[in-house]
Amino acid sequence: MDNSKGNREVWEQFIRGEESCFKALFDRYYKPMYGYGIKLCDRPELVKDCIQELFRNIWERRDALTHIESPRVYLFVSLRRKILKKIKAHRKTDSDLEEVDEADFIQFDKEELIIRDEVKFQQKKKLRLALNQLSDRQREVIYLHYYNGMSYGEIEQILSINRQSVRNHIYRAMETLRSLLDTEIMKLVISLLLSFLWFV
Repeated sequence: MDNSKGNREVWEQFIRGEESCFKALFDRYYKPMYGYGIKLCDRPELVKDCIQELFRNIWERRDALTHIESPRVYLFVSLRRKILKKIKAHRKTDSDLEEVDEADFIQFDKEELIIRDEVKFQQKKKLRLALNQLSDRQREVIYLHYYNGMSYGEIEQILSINRQSVRNHIYRAMETLRSLLDTEIMKLVISLLLSFLWFV
């Protein structure tokens, strides 16, 4: 889980201009930010550019960031906005670029489903297909909550929706999965999601 106290201390030292803490923030958040970014936009170079640009921006304007309570939420929110802005800009200028819809964003692939060896291939396939049948917002909430260990409050801030909506999306996602999957695979889903929360 996010060590909010330790992260806050590092953030405060970064605000004061401590370069080692700036590097620590980058090292700590780059991987989860990249994982989230690549879900929003399957263009690795664009995501990397956005992350680099974001960190360059926060270093340059660090004096204006003293009010930030949760560095992780701030960075995820900022990255999401930056990626969506870049995608929209590219869509206007590049006629060859495919139309990008937020519904195409969060997708689960087989590499992310760390499932025990005894689970049959068909079960893995059914689970992946079921996860990808969730709505775009349900997939994003599931990804942030279970794959990144985000609390409902953090997701509320990142997606600019209220906490009840976060709960509703998770509830409806689980209901959808139950309708699509048999009991044995559903047990696997619950086990999987709990394991992501435990080890994140």
